[in-house]
Amino acid sequence: MAKNIDDKNSGYKSLLTNTFIFAIGSFSSKVLSLILVTVYTNILTKAQLGLTDIFVNVANWLIPIVTLTVSEAVVRFGLDKSYDKRRIFTIGSNVVLIGIALLAVVIFFLHDNSVVKEYIGSYSWLLFLYVSIGGYKLMCDAFVRSLERIKLVAVSGILGTFVTLVCSVLFMVVLKMGVVGYLASIVISDVAAIIFLMLSAKLYKYYTRLSVGRNEPFNKGLPTAMLRYCIPLIPTQLLWLITNTSDSFMIRHYMGVENTGILSAAYKVPNLLTIIYMMFGNAWSISAITESDSDEREQFYSNVFDINQSLLYITAAGILMIIRPLTAVWIGKEFRSSVLYSPGLVFSTVFICFTTFMGTIYSVAKKSNRSLLTSLVAGIVNVSLNLLLIPRIGIMAAVISTVAAYIIIFILRCIDSRKLLPFELKPVKIVVNTAILAAMTFAARLTGWHYAAVEIPCFLIIFVINYRCMLKMARKILPAKLQRFIPFINRF
Repeated sequence: MAKNIDDKNSGYKSLLTNTFIFAIGSFSSKVLSLILVTVYTNILTKAQLGLTDIFVNVANWLIPIVTLTVSEAVVRFGLDKSYDKRRIFTIGSNVVLIGIALLAVVIFFLHDNSVVKEYIGSYSWLLFLYVSIGGYKLMCDAFVRSLERIKLVAVSGILGTFVTLVCSVLFMVVLKMGVVGYLASIVISDVAAIIFLMLSAKLYKYYTRLSVGRNEPFNKGLPTAMLRYCIPLIPTQLLWLITNTSDSFMIRHYMGVENTGILSAAYKVPNLLTIIYMMFGNAWSISAITESDSDEREQFYSNVFDINQSLLYITAAGILMIIRPLTAVWIGKEFRSSVLYSPGLVFSTVFICFTTFMGTIYSVAKKSNRSLLTSLVAGIVNVSLNLLLIPRIGIMAAVISTVAAYIIIFILRCIDSRKLLPFELKPVKIVVNTAILAAMTFAARLTGWHYAAVEIPCFLIIFVINYRCMLKMARKILPAKLQRFIPFINRF
């Protein structure tokens, strides 16, 4: 009987193990990232931070186009034991390299274009390096994940962030290179991560010829299958990026690049929630696929979503409770007004994480085209509200449009993804938690004792609502010896 219980809980234990590894890898790297926020917001001006934000957004739009989002296919097909790993890595590499070559041609002919200069200045070739190296790093990272060598991914993240920190201090503090120093440090860190993965995982051994001989164990239809899977994700990712970044472009258009810098600073606090979620989300993207053939998969997905929402609500409430003192300590003085906008972005980030979780179900079912419609609706809502409201109420319009877009996409994916896999949502719990979190979001604009009088009780209520779920999960995954040290665990 014990063996059967262990078998049922193996998926949870694997998820916990991978989450723990990603957490270890993320902790040091993200601590360094937090330090970098202080560096950026104290050294760069509002205009410079706004320019880097626009540059990075343009680069993020180009990466899925240049790489055809092949990294998504590399993970999905790489975790499937029926496909040859060498062929997957070779296809992924070739797709990215061809895209890089085409991007070089485009940059060569358009680098003097007036529109290009308006948004990225004289940095077109730096953009080429940023996109090319970043795109190939994504593919390498995805392939190592498909090998389930999670520790290497974690170490790569630590190394990359450490290199970014060293280069940022050298280029921005010592050499005073400003925007160029900021961007060059990211490019160099990606190069370091690629070299590390190539050597540690011996990726160079997986690159081979694509010709299929009579005795070669390669899958003949694999290139077509991978492209059919990843190409529909291009418009999906672009729509996600439009939803995420149209705020910056429209704020720049209507209000100037300095206000874009304020919005960029406002996103730094909700990024804390994203960082915490991704420790779990990276592990979940693997477990969702590896457990897809399990007899208990519906119950597994239901339980994992429940623990996911509990952790998100508690973490978001904790961030909102301390958001004012956190901003005062962490963000440079020139950007302190961002505290007016970051609470709403924290609220929206909860739903961003929910929709990311549900997007994994499309990946499991190899129904990548199903995510396109929901992303399209979110993009239309976001852009429409920005066009309508930014000229009237300024930066707050970007917050409102982001919240509205992600609540809508969450509702749509709740309906659509559960047609593929009917896991349990617990809607009453979601509604209650969301209502309390919304109250905390509005109260975060208060000051003094009024702020604390609302935030602290609301956080405690959210914690009480959600901690039982975490105790139940602890019973499934923790050894009996450890469970004895957790109060009340055996009551749930």
